Amino acid sequence: MCYQTSVLDRALVSEEGGGLDVPGTDLETIKDRVAQLCGDDLKQVIKDAIQWQNQTSAVVGLLVAELDRRQLPEIDERLSTTGWLKHHTRMTATEASGTVKTARAMVHMPIVVESALNGEIPGRSLHLIAQARDKHRDEFVDHQEVFADVATYLSVTDMRRAINHWEQQINYPKALQDAEHVDKLRSLYLAQTIDGIGDITGTLTPAGYATVKTALDAHSDPFNLDPDDHRTPTQRRADALVDIHRFWLDHNTNIVTSGGEKPHITVTIDYRVLTGELRQLPEMNGVPVTPQTLRQLTCDTGIIPMVLGSDSEPLDVGRKTRTIPTAIRRSIEQLHNSCAWPGCDAPLSWCDIHHKIHWANGGETSLNNCIPSCRKHHTSIHDGQQPPDP
Repeated sequence: MCYQTSVLDRALVSEEGGGLDVPGTDLETIKDRVAQLCGDDLKQVIKDAIQWQNQTSAVVGLLVAELDRRQLPEIDERLSTTGWLKHHTRMTATEASGTVKTARAMVHMPIVVESALNGEIPGRSLHLIAQARDKHRDEFVDHQEVFADVATYLSVTDMRRAINHWEQQINYPKALQDAEHVDKLRSLYLAQTIDGIGDITGTLTPAGYATVKTALDAHSDPFNLDPDDHRTPTQRRADALVDIHRFWLDHNTNIVTSGGEKPHITVTIDYRVLTGELRQLPEMNGVPVTPQTLRQLTCDTGIIPMVLGSDSEPLDVGRKTRTIPTAIRRSIEQLHNSCAWPGCDAPLSWCDIHHKIHWANGGETSLNNCIPSCRKHHTSIHDGQQPPDP
């Protein structure tokens, strides 16, 4: 029998006794109640729950505003309101500061708060409006009703865009100045940890962020990957970032260094490590990496090999080679539509060219000995895994 309800308090919570009470404290009880909901009721309950969440955000703002007005954190614990929230609610410094600023602004925008208490304004939109009010206090007074209205139907993204347009209308020079300031904040920091791990942090302009995010999303979209790809989203994005840069280096014919040479990687490695005869980690720039990583790298890249003999004497220094010539790669791409691993549909632009018999083991750089392999399956092959039968 279908569980008939269309409001949140009848499905999951009740207000008996003047407070909200979840029916049962264990997961199975709640899951059982949810499982009894009809499809339409389930959708309505979700809407009600989100409205309740919006209401709660507004109530929290008013409570924090009152706490701040009474200066109770300072009087009782010698803490700022922000510090008190961090200490007692496990908020981050950014979250606590934002909550306090929004709470203080709410005191001065009652029309907006009224809609927020009805659950009609998302908490993030309320925060954006509070920021706008603090930046343009005099102008906000005449436009508060408009904000209270549009915030009830605009998404958070559209609300941010609407505020930007409003700020341009009331003070275009200041809006232009703010945009120019944001543009100057762009930065990128590359640092290598003691373990050789690369740490990348930075700030992008809105346009730059949109460009990078679009590229990473397109290259790491799970729908474009092998269904058995079990990498985490963060791992997929990290691999995508590397793949995009490798693709650019491989296909851009205009990049040169100050010496007139194309960018390249210099690898110093004992030949026996490369062939797997010696159990010793090779190094790149003094950092240990797996032999598989080096073997994979040398499959399809421009390198300067510095191969060392048994007495560490250089056997070959500075002979620049591109293991896979352009003509051979193009021929391979004519024979394959995607990664050669059976069942993998990764596009060719995602693929390295892999020697079926590695060149270090005498394999030739030829059409018959080379296949396209996406990053995941290229790594799998060099880890010793064999592809399934087609």
